[in-house]
Amino acid sequence: MSLLIRKINKAKWFQVDIVNNSDVSADAITNCLKTTDNTLSVWNIENEEYLNNAILAIVSNQDHLETIDIVIIDQDSLENKNVNIVISPGNIPILKLIDTHRDITDLTYSKLGFVKDFIVESIRNDQLKRYTVGSLKKILKNAIEEGYLRKTDLKPSLQVSIK
Repeated sequence: MSLLIRKINKAKWFQVDIVNNSDVSADAITNCLKTTDNTLSVWNIENEEYLNNAILAIVSNQDHLETIDIVIIDQDSLENKNVNIVISPGNIPILKLIDTHRDITDLTYSKLGFVKDFIVESIRNDQLKRYTVGSLKKILKNAIEEGYLRKTDLKPSLQVSIK
């Protein structure tokens, strides 16, 4: 079973009570599911044991550290709705994780709705995780210590954050 990881803005999804079946706010859709060329970027992991790899991939290319929320989506469920998921090299400084990037492609309004539905289902099933600045620093420092990442490969503003 493969899982897809997407960074979202938790506050946008909880503007209404989606846990108790309220409709999702337009802000959640337009902010967290913004597509480019009808494509949405996600990270793939085998199981939750590898979640820190996806977090590392997400934060290693950011300009600065801030608390992030991610949602975990079952890849098979999306594919069962004929949502196209393709391997696409990630634009990150960690060679071992570049191939864990996926693009959800050929999105239409309806298919984006399926993605939204699976995000809501994931939130309801406690598959929304928060990473504080402190925990992100630890993940980055561990990757540097283990040789997966060189501090100098990070953007200068991010390098300063993880002294």
